[in-house]
Amino acid sequence: MKKRLLIIECTLIAVLCFTACSKYNQKEIELRDQGIAAMDEGRYEDAIALFDEALGCSIGKVTDLELDVDYYKAAAQFKNGQFEDAANTYTYLIKYDEKNYRPYFLRGSIYASEGEIGQAIKDYDSAIAIDEKNYLLYIEIYKNLNALGYTDQGLVYLNNALDVADKSPEGKYFKGRIYYMLGQTSDAEKFLKEAIEKDVIDAKLYLAKIYQDGGDYVSAQDLLKEYAESDQVTSDALGTLGDIELSSGNFENALDYYEAGLSLDSIGNMPQLMKGKAAALEKLYRFEEAREVLTQYLDAYPNDEEASKELVFLQTR
Repeated sequence: MKKRLLIIECTLIAVLCFTACSKYNQKEIELRDQGIAAMDEGRYEDAIALFDEALGCSIGKVTDLELDVDYYKAAAQFKNGQFEDAANTYTYLIKYDEKNYRPYFLRGSIYASEGEIGQAIKDYDSAIAIDEKNYLLYIEIYKNLNALGYTDQGLVYLNNALDVADKSPEGKYFKGRIYYMLGQTSDAEKFLKEAIEKDVIDAKLYLAKIYQDGGDYVSAQDLLKEYAESDQVTSDALGTLGDIELSSGNFENALDYYEAGLSLDSIGNMPQLMKGKAAALEKLYRFEEAREVLTQYLDAYPNDEEASKELVFLQTR
């Protein structure tokens, strides 16, 4: 069986606010919340049972509350290794949440993780058909397929995203980002600069990456500092800032950026931040702390051979 996808864990669920609405069954909401808490603690079987109990409180009509519970249930089933059950739950959601791309994307990700690439492609195409200007969807599909060894199939989605008719500033940003992923630096720089001219803040992050890759650390750092000072700062930007400071020998600054990234509620680059923090601590001769961070990292990512070798080295210091 092929390696599981990490992206499936990011089920794109938002906890909807039902508590103030009298039309919803409060017992169902309470059971849903208990199920979410069980998921957070890794008690997936308990979570599934609580979600089923919550659904049992339904009065027969499928509302957005039942859909919300089912999205959580499918995520718990996947994390519990019940891939077929999770796929069946998403099939149910496709029937009752037919205008939403999410169940197609998530079911397709399960099929891909199980090696059923034909079925995965069908679901991914159906998701795109529902929301064809959702550039993040193209990117996540590519990441899933690439992680599983289906790089050529994944590249088709990135190139299809570039063909979307869209001249909006956000469209230019995402196309610049995709060109960067494809290694087409000139096109990426052109689109990202056009997006920045239209005040798309996120474009500064990827233009900074282009400068960093080209060795222009000063320009990269200037852009990232502007980005970090905005109210849209992400863990990705802080991780890149940390990398630049680490490369420049500013180890205390690098550590500050990595720790700031790790303190955010939403983290999309945990490996980069944890390894960066360990590297900064090592450079500061804080070997015991570096060992602790790297040990925690390997608990979460045990297949990183480079990090394993580094931990062995740190244990001698």
